[in-house]
Amino acid sequence: MKRIVGLAVVLLLFGCASKPWIKDGATPEMVTKDLSECNHLAAAAMQRDARIDQDILAARGKDWQDTGALFTVQQTYQARDQAQSSDIVSQCMIAKGYAPGS
Repeated sequence: MKRIVGLAVVLLLFGCASKPWIKDGATPEMVTKDLSECNHLAAAAMQRDARIDQDILAARGKDWQDTGALFTVQQTYQARDQAQSSDIVSQCMIAKGYAPGS
């Protein structure tokens, strides 16, 4: 279960990395460094929620599996985590003076 949660967080962070960010005077290296810092911040912030989800799945996973709801619960967690991670990265990059690109 830890592997699934960890993989989900990594995939979310790579998904966030594909969004272009624009800042006057920023070199590609600066953008990469700042985005990496923001992704790291998001990963650290998401660890608490990932551990909570892991505990819930450990306690309720068998029940959800027996009722056929496990996949839906996991997808719900992933969608929520993706949105939260994306928001953290966006807020971080905006705080660094970037604007989302098109």
